[in-house]
Amino acid sequence: MKTILRNAAALLLSAGLAASAHAGTLTYQGVTFTTSWSGNLLTLEIDAANPLGDWSTATSIGALQLKDLGSFSDVTLVSAPGAATGWTLSSNELNANGCGGGSHAGMSLCYSGAHVALADDLVFQFRLDGGAPNLDAPHLKVNFFGDGDRKVGSLLSQTIAPVPEPQTYALFLGGLGVMGWMARRRRKQA
Repeated sequence: MKTILRNAAALLLSAGLAASAHAGTLTYQGVTFTTSWSGNLLTLEIDAANPLGDWSTATSIGALQLKDLGSFSDVTLVSAPGAATGWTLSSNELNANGCGGGSHAGMSLCYSGAHVALADDLVFQFRLDGGAPNLDAPHLKVNFFGDGDRKVGSLLSQTIAPVPEPQTYALFLGGLGVMGWMARRRRKQA
């Protein structure tokens, strides 16, 4: 019986630790970036109401790139705030001049165009078709601008860490509970 309980606890713990996340979050200089994945839709939410640091004078976003997304054959910008609905897709790397860098090795999407005013809850939604997309740790790049076309602050280039889903926590806590119960039982017997 002890072996069965110990194996069950280990299984619950490992399942909780290994469960894949379908969302991620990154906060940098007062701006929070959140990705989520549902079906073949990738959503990027940017909460940029109060940028800080060298982004404090930022008023708009002019380009973004998501890379390290697994594989796909086609990407479509499904919805975007304001003028971003007219942004164009490029397979090039995002640099200080928008999506005008060299070709990116691997799967990515780089969209740029008319600047969109920064606000709370800017939501971009992309549809990825074909292949095997993977959102475990997407790499995000963005260009923020101040008045006019003046680039503000540093080009963000960060990986968005995955956020465990609620069932991951439930499995992890269940495994810890079973192990605690076993330890308590063992102490009582001793």
